[in-house]
Amino acid sequence: MRPSRALFIIIFFILGNGMLEDFIEVNCLKAELIDKAIFGQNAAKCKLIIREPTSLKPLLIVHLLKDDVSIEKISKLFPGAELKEPKAKEVFYITGYRDGYLPPISIYGVIVLIDKKAAQREKLDILVGDERTLEISIDEIKKANDECVVCDVTW
Repeated sequence: MRPSRALFIIIFFILGNGMLEDFIEVNCLKAELIDKAIFGQNAAKCKLIIREPTSLKPLLIVHLLKDDVSIEKISKLFPGAELKEPKAKEVFYITGYRDGYLPPISIYGVIVLIDKKAAQREKLDILVGDERTLEISIDEIKKANDECVVCDVTW
């Protein structure tokens, strides 16, 4: 008997709660998890963009919270691919994290694009839970991702 997808997601969510902590420890990062939401000048977030055909790697955009992601600018960087914003279920299925709380590290099989305005900050504060913030340097984001590029992707 094969377990249902819902059961798999529940088990993954329960067991996967420590994924980020484990990733930080295993990779010897100086990033810090803080048990409160921080919305200062270094507040940032990550957004997932799916590329069609689905054989292409998804994009994880790291940008300042105050800036909006520009699909037009991203399209110019990846011509020939159709870009779409996934539903919350798809985000969780692809990343293992809830939509709106994506970290810029520990997500495999994505290309990470750091917006040039965010890259100018020494550290970013990224909300990774209702009351949880990841404080991480740009250098650590680059170090922790195989494919990571700094470019202009926001308005």
